Formats: sequence, structure tokens, C-alpha cells
Amino acid sequence: MKKILILVAAAFAAFSCLDNGSFSQSYTADITFEFSDNVYAKSFKDSVYVMTEGEGFLYMQYPLFFAQKYSNGVVKGGFLMSYLKGEKDGALTREPKANDAYRVNNVAGQNSSKTYAVFYDSPIAEDMPQHDIEFGYKNTGAFTPNGFYVNNSTLVARKVKELFHPGDVLVLKVTGGKPDGTTVTTSVKLAEFTEAKDSVMYNWTPVPLTSFGPVDFIDFKVESSNPGVPGYFCLDGLVGGVVVEF
Repeated sequence: MKKILILVAAAFAAFSCLDNGSFSQSYTADITFEFSDNVYAKSFKDSVYVMTEGEGFLYMQYPLFFAQKYSNGVVKGGFLMSYLKGEKDGALTREPKANDAYRVNNVAGQNSSKTYAVFYDSPIAEDMPQHDIEFGYKNTGAFTPNGFYVNNSTLVARKVKELFHPGDVLVLKVTGGKPDGTTVTTSVKLAEFTEAKDSVMYNWTPVPLTSFGPVDFIDFKVESSNPGVPGYFCLDGLVGGVVVEF
């Protein structure tokens, strides 16, 4: 069963100060996509996955917008949150009808969390948001990402095992948009098949972004040498520094 959960950002607690009428605050954003046990009991009890209506969602108090294109009850591209137990926990046997595109290829989320984000990089350009993660205070502050954890979805892992041949590779490219209009990019291999190596990522793997510096947005691109492998990946544990000034 699917349930829709609309997330509302709460006022966030941070270090703040007033100086001659100015206001500033700085803190660390630690985005785990986790909620209280009370929220899980009431909202996620029989959920397959949860998502928000509209153009995306905020997680709790942090001014980072996880964008999506949503139409007729379906996320066409971008982010949603998944409450599906991981494939490595044997969940496919217990829940064979659940959508494994939104199920992580692991026991659970990073650090055994109940919830994680899933991103779909649609091959149809109009099904994708303009930017994938946007900082809400880019005109009055700065977001400096430290990094996040990434993993494959069960569907991607299955398709890679079915379709990849030696020489095939699946890569996630991460691009940060700088305040001055320039960009910076890094990448991580989600799967690689060679004569010497036959591997699919199934552990939550850190993707460091400390070299990015302050960014206004973060975009993702999943590139596969085999067109039969869809562009899903799972994300958890996004950490970064936030500074807001007025």
C-alpha cells in the first residue's frame, strides 16, 4: 500500500546573533530522512514508499529542497523517499509486489536507517526538475556540502547482473552549481564489469564533496554504457554546513 506524506519544514534551531539589526546563523545540516517513532507508527505503518505531492520536499528543518516532477500520482523524475526494507534483508520474498526500483540493494538505509531517498534520472528531459537539490537561501547565505552516501536500488542491481558485459560501467556524476555561475563535478562508479572485475555496489558508499565549496544546487546524472539499466540510485546521510545572513 502506498501513502502520500506531505512534509512541512519546521523552524530550525541554530546558532544565531544580532549585530546592528543584522541576523546570522550557522549550523550543520545532517539529512538522514529519519523521523520519530510516533511519526512512523502513525504515517508509515503500512507504507510501501512515501513521497510528497507537488514539486519536491524539504526534510525537517533544513533549507535544502529535494526536487521532483510529479504528475497523475507518479513521480516522473527526481527524488522521493522510500520506506521499503532492503533487498538484502530478504524483503523481496516477503513483499514480492513491492516496486524494487525504490528498494535499496542493502538491508536498510545508511547506518541501518528506516528511510532513505531514491532518485530517478529519467531519460526524458521534461520529466526532470531544473535542479535536483536546491539551497533555499542562496541569495542570503551559503551551503557547503561535506558529502553523502550512495547505493544502488534493487532494480538497478538486478538489471546490471542481467545485462552487463565486460567493458560495461554504471557511473553517477554529481555536479555542484557555484554562486559565481561555474560548476564543479565528481563521480562514483555504481557498477563495473571488466575481465578482472565483476561488481555491483551494495554497501552504502561515501561520496565526499568537500572540494565543491559553497554551492547553490546539486545535480545528478546516471550514465550507463548499457541502455537497459535504468537511472535509479539511493541517497542517504547528506551532510553540509549552512550559513544564513540577513
